[in-house]
Amino acid sequence: MKRTIEMASWSSKPLMKSTRLLARPLMTCPLLAWLLCASLAFTTGCASTARGQKQSVYLPQENLQLADGGRSQADANIVIRYPAMVDKAKETDYFDAFAARPIGGTIKEKDGQSDPNTDRVAEAIIAKSNYFAMSLYRELQAVLPESSVLLSPHLVYRDEAGQLNSQALLASEQVPAVITIDFTVYSFPNTREMMNAEPLTFGDLVTPLFVLHSNHWLSPPTHGLLLASEPLMGTAWHQSADRAQTEFASRLGQQTADPPRPLDFVSYLANGTPPSLDLPIKAAGPGRQGVAAVERYPLEKIRMQSEVVANLAKDVSIDPFAEDFVKGAATRVVQALNEINHDRATFFARQSALAGFDADLANAFLMRSDDPSVQARVQLAESLLVAERKFLARQSQAIYEGTYSGAYGDEMRQMIAAEYRALEERRELARQQNISTALAIVAMAGAVYAGGQASDSGSWGSYNNWQFITSALALSSVFAVNVAMNKNAESKMVGENFLMQMAPALNQQSSVQVELLESNEQITAQTFAEFKSQTMSLYEKYARSMSVSASSQCQFNHPAGSQGGVWYGECGSGLAEGLGYGLVRADDGSEIEYLGSATGGYAQGSGAMIIRSERSIGAIYYEGQFQQGLPDGVVKLEQPGRKAEIRRFSKGKDAGAADPEQYSPLSFH
Repeated sequence: MKRTIEMASWSSKPLMKSTRLLARPLMTCPLLAWLLCASLAFTTGCASTARGQKQSVYLPQENLQLADGGRSQADANIVIRYPAMVDKAKETDYFDAFAARPIGGTIKEKDGQSDPNTDRVAEAIIAKSNYFAMSLYRELQAVLPESSVLLSPHLVYRDEAGQLNSQALLASEQVPAVITIDFTVYSFPNTREMMNAEPLTFGDLVTPLFVLHSNHWLSPPTHGLLLASEPLMGTAWHQSADRAQTEFASRLGQQTADPPRPLDFVSYLANGTPPSLDLPIKAAGPGRQGVAAVERYPLEKIRMQSEVVANLAKDVSIDPFAEDFVKGAATRVVQALNEINHDRATFFARQSALAGFDADLANAFLMRSDDPSVQARVQLAESLLVAERKFLARQSQAIYEGTYSGAYGDEMRQMIAAEYRALEERRELARQQNISTALAIVAMAGAVYAGGQASDSGSWGSYNNWQFITSALALSSVFAVNVAMNKNAESKMVGENFLMQMAPALNQQSSVQVELLESNEQITAQTFAEFKSQTMSLYEKYARSMSVSASSQCQFNHPAGSQGGVWYGECGSGLAEGLGYGLVRADDGSEIEYLGSATGGYAQGSGAMIIRSERSIGAIYYEGQFQQGLPDGVVKLEQPGRKAEIRRFSKGKDAGAADPEQYSPLSFH
């Protein structure tokens, strides 16, 4: 079946709405009052043009800087993921999904007509996401430590299951990262509704989609999801929850799989919005920042500085997107980095990265052992991870230079400036349309007030004149936007050639100095695969034996589970004994994770526990003292939709508030 979209004229639609609203006053109010009605129609009609808002909900902050980067040097602070290209052979799947699940409005599908401009909008989203993501990268790179911001462009494709999916083009997501950002700019598919309130990325208007997420241990009540654009909230929550459950099942089955997460935007296109859930959500801004809930970023259509956009192709010294959105968004990201425990956010990502060098070291890392032999291996591996991060940071910089500063950026700026000129012409046309409409309706009102009826020849002539004006302006408006979209067909070429343009920069030979305990080494490579091979060789060359062994064959128990789980760490008589990490499934299906000390197979002493149940939203987190597998003593309690509290527990039961000075946090390093 051929995919088509039925679209009403976006010029005539607001006019007809105004006509319906004014039909009743036309027959009942005096002429002076009716002239006032027409005047109001004129002013409100202008609001239907593509204006946008001048201020994002996120405001920039001066002297922005990172307060605490955590103890590990191996971690990246930020990884920015975005759709960079679409598999040419499967692009119709992307087009179909984009048309079927529009954000910000609804469209109808009907056989017999096709609208190629909708596909061009889908293509432009990819091209513009490439371009605008560079603004966010540059701003964060300027305020965060060197080599701590990485780019992760994604390919949109159809997987083996026939599902729309995405995969990273670089290895940036293999580096432990405190926060991952999913970034896209969006346009409503219906090109004939571009002048209405629907989201739009065209000319001086831009609609960002923005998600912040991390490992679920950072914020167990929200599965690690920190912030999400409103249309992607359900999808982002589902993906974060699914990833937490998949990681649990993998480790419980003694596997090391780290499942990739598709872009939230692509997952939304593939699956739509999940069934309505009563999610713990808080509004954007400073109001409820201490609450364990996902911050909701509203769907914004931001109007950038028009005078800058008009001259974008001539003067690139000022980035209008940075001024009107990115600086505020970067402020919010750095605030998030300053509010969270970096070591807790990256603990399990570092463990997975260490497993790439040494499975025994990865298990020993879960014990958080201070044994010198373990620490020496960890330091060696983390030094090599630092080198890998620096290599990937250079690839990110090459992408930035090619995308923003090179030919790609020049073409995008010329295209955006041309769009702006077309949009300004459309805005002027809308002003003329509203003036003509107001005058035509006033003339018709005068005829009626003089004693004629709608069926009289005098008033009917005025009505016909008004219909003619409406139709002519509608056709002119549609033509103007269609011409603009046809001009932008080059965005398809730009998007398809992205990887080809980037390949020479990404494959340039690069050298990174590795600072090791025993010596300094230099690694030179063209690709990350070559670089990784050399870091592996250096690890095998310098790694020394460990005097501590960590088993994954021990049993970990919980009072709510009749079947034992798995323990990674110290062991005694087949049961968890000492420091480590355990997982067990309760009889009711709840998933229990624990990091800390154990005795006789049960959590005992200092530790942290996550309990995740399908019967409730989010998870509950306990950090503090445990006895016989249950919270017992002074414990930090985190629950969905609430602020963290310091409570006193007795055999798993909440016994009331506790003195915060008696609370001892768990070390995640």
